[in-house]
Parts: sequence; C-alpha cells; structure tokens
Amino acid sequence: MVLRSTVQLLLLVLFGQPIFAATVVNSVSTLVAAVNATQSGSDRTILVADGVYHLDGQYLRIAVDGVTVRSENGERSEVILDGNYQTTEIFQIVASNTTIADLTLRRARDHPVHVMGGSSQDVLHTLIDNVHIIDPGEQAIKINTSGAYTADSGRVQNSLIELTAAGRDFVENDTSNGYPCYTGGIDAHKAADWIIQDNTISGFWCSNGLSEHGVHFWSESSGTLVQRNLIIDCDRGIGFGLGSSGHSGGVIRNNMISHGQDHGFSDVGISLESAAGAQVYNNSIFFEHSYPNAVEYRFPESNNLTIINNLTNRAISARNGATAVEIGANVTDAVADWFVDSSIGDLHLRSERANVTGAAREISGLVDDFDRQSRPRGTGPDIGADEYSSAVQPPPPAPGKVVNSWYLLLLGAP
Repeated sequence: MVLRSTVQLLLLVLFGQPIFAATVVNSVSTLVAAVNATQSGSDRTILVADGVYHLDGQYLRIAVDGVTVRSENGERSEVILDGNYQTTEIFQIVASNTTIADLTLRRARDHPVHVMGGSSQDVLHTLIDNVHIIDPGEQAIKINTSGAYTADSGRVQNSLIELTAAGRDFVENDTSNGYPCYTGGIDAHKAADWIIQDNTISGFWCSNGLSEHGVHFWSESSGTLVQRNLIIDCDRGIGFGLGSSGHSGGVIRNNMISHGQDHGFSDVGISLESAAGAQVYNNSIFFEHSYPNAVEYRFPESNNLTIINNLTNRAISARNGATAVEIGANVTDAVADWFVDSSIGDLHLRSERANVTGAAREISGLVDDFDRQSRPRGTGPDIGADEYSSAVQPPPPAPGKVVNSWYLLLLGAP
C-alpha cells in the first residue's frame, strides 16, 4: 500500500494527475458494477482482488473501448471467476482494445470468453494474456461476427486452456445438429490477423464424439499466426478452414502437438481445409493413437501451400484434390526415443539426430523455436519445433511481461 501511494503521489507531482486510474474490486457485485460503469465514464482499468468469485449467472459485458480487467497482484491462480455452469459467458467483448489478463475462468456453460463484432464497428486488438480457462461447456474462446462487423487483430498468449475429466460431463451435447462433443479451445469465424502464441491447450476430447480443434480459424478467416503452442490430447490440434468454409494465408509454426492413446475419435494434428496460401513449418507432432496423418491438406481451394520442416510420426497427406506449391524436408518416421518425454507432450529433441538437426530448409520467418531460442544454433536450423542444444537455457522473457509489470506498478498494484 505504501508503494501504491508513493507511485500515485509521484505521478501527481510529475504530471499534475495520475496517468492511470484503476478501480479495485473484491466481490461479484462490485466487479459487475465496475464493468458496467465503464460505459458511463468510470475507470476503464479494473483490478480484481484475490479470491473466488461465484458468478452464478452473472456475466461481464465489455461494451466500451479500452477496458482492462486483470488480477490485482498479477497471479492468475489467485483470482477465480467461476460460472458454475449457470453463467453462459463470463466475458462478452464487443469493444476494441480490451485486455483480459492474469485471471482464472472456469465452468462457463457456453464460452468463458466470447469476442464478437460490435453493433456499429469492428472490434479490434483484444488481448487475452496469462489466463487459465478450465472446463468450458462449449468453446473456451469464441470469436465471431455480429453480422456486418468482425473481431480482428487480437492476441491470445501465455494462457492455459483445458478440459478436465470433471468438466467433460458438462460439455454441450448438440446431437440434433451432429455435434455430440461441441467443445474446443479457440474457435473463430471470419476473423482476420489474430495471433495465438505461447499457450498450452489440453484435453479437448469426448468419448461420444469428435471434439473441435485446440485452435481453429475458419469461415473465411485470414492471416492467422499460430506459433509456439503446446497442444496435448486434443482430438484435433490446429485447423485452418473446415470443408468449404475456408481460410486464407496464415502461418502455423513451432508448435508441439501430442496425443496419447485413442479416446475413440482421435484425429489429425494440423488440418488445412480450403486454406489457400497457408504456411505450415517446423512443427513437431507425435501420436500414440493410430490415426494415419499428422498433417492433412484438403480440397482444391487448399492451394499455394508451404509445408516444410515438420517432424512427425505420421504421414503428411493431400486429400480431396488439394495441392501444395512447396512440400519437403519433412520427417515423418519419428519415434518416442527422439524426444525428451513424448508421453507428456515434451517434444524437445533428446540429442542430435541425422537428417533432423541442421537439416531444415531456410524459410523467411524462421528465426526462433518453440522456446523462443534463436535459430539456427549450428550450421543450419533443425527440423521440428525445437532447435536442439546440449546446454539447457531458460527462454527469454515472454513478450510484454516487463511492460505488464510496469503497467501494474503505474496502476498502483501492491
């Protein structure tokens, strides 16, 4: 508290008034009131004190630009917003420059976070950072239009998104529309230029039907960058497009995708369906189930593709008339012993290996690996998500973390 007062006094002396204003809340009623009050000019930064907040049907609608909701102390495990399967959506975001950070969101009946176009404008620059999402009833993060307006240029990063055994019984079972397992990690329609990076996404499977992907951008989405994510035990890993609902451009790189034994509907690691111009490179994919393909590209609209430098233990296959401009330097016969611990999704290379280390093709944009360590370390870059090094080095700080720390200091965090 002394530090907070000192910083606020310093800002007052230097600038005449604090350059940031924040409201600290410690109950469901004050949290909901603070979010609603942003529309009438109240503080647009809301800091949530430690605790478990049982929303039980209440939700938070962000309807004015520039709102931030985050934990007061920066520890996501200490602030839990619990929908108890009564709240349909914990956050509804229909305004630009929204930040949701350093929180745990659990047990929304539908989507813990739903970003959509506004009533009169596109919604831009949503940031979801260091958020733990547990057991959504439908997709954990949903992104779509409001009709004429889209939700574009957002980021999801440094987050843990998971479906657990306890939550699997509450997954939406929409059998009337053919979706007995209507859940997934991040699901986006008509969304442009999103970045999905440095997340762990796990457990999206059901025993009664095929789950949606860990990360899925389709319905004419474009320009998506999916990089450095760990995806574990999801029926489908990363998808651009679905059927004729396609995707244009975009990059999928430096991801680790693993799946253990079959749960009944285990499927492909990376899928490109009607996905023109996508680049898929330097991903590591390892399955213990029997699905034959690690990467699939499907339909004639999947053309002008680049699929190189991927390390897998399953095939990379064209289906339904798809074509690729460049495909090569992929290794598809990996075995578990090549990796540190494939059983938990750790697909770092255990040692140097012929035709893998130093064997990747150069490609514009390939400057780091899964751990954000620079490439190459030797004479050339390695195939797969990991650039092997015998010396274990800590990764560099996650982008934005230093900025966030100063931001919290200026806001008056304790």
